[in-house]
Amino acid sequence: MPFLDRLAAWAQQSLLPLGAGGLFAAAILDSTFVPLPGGVDLWLISLSVLHPSRMPYYALATAVGSVMGCSVLYFIARKGEETLWERKHKPPAASRVRQWVEKYGSLSLFVAALLPPPAPFKLFVLTAGLLKHHFEKFIIALLLGRLLRYFLEGLLAVRYGRQVWAWLVRSGPLAFTTIAVGLALLLLARHLRHKLALTRDE
Repeated sequence: MPFLDRLAAWAQQSLLPLGAGGLFAAAILDSTFVPLPGGVDLWLISLSVLHPSRMPYYALATAVGSVMGCSVLYFIARKGEETLWERKHKPPAASRVRQWVEKYGSLSLFVAALLPPPAPFKLFVLTAGLLKHHFEKFIIALLLGRLLRYFLEGLLAVRYGRQVWAWLVRSGPLAFTTIAVGLALLLLARHLRHKLALTRDE
């Protein structure tokens, strides 16, 4: 068994019983170089079903851990070579993601952070680092997206139980995409109104 697979198996067996602390550590691993089976979503859902009153702590720990792991990838890409990036991530997927990040910036990162697998989330993170996207804006966009995603999953788990995982795999991408697009349109509308107001004042 490859080393990363063994590490992922160990994490699943050892970190899950630790509750919020285990989720925090697992989220860091999953957001860097140790992709866990099903990500941390299934763990979050399972723990929220077992301990509903602790769900907010689970969601917060998972979101913060995920952002910390993503920050590692961000700085690795920021210091990396663009030629290496292009060799590893060939078009069309990488080129589309790059266009979105260049055009929409933090908004594209927020939407990507909100979407469940199989969205190419790490590709957005690496692209943001490569393009040297403003780090504070990077953190805020990812944290907001991750908090919203994990709190929604936790609330659904408390309300409907473990069957939420089956729903997430089947319909989650479409549902979360709809939510993300709606929020993105609201944020874009507010931004445009603000710019128009500034233009009129001038």
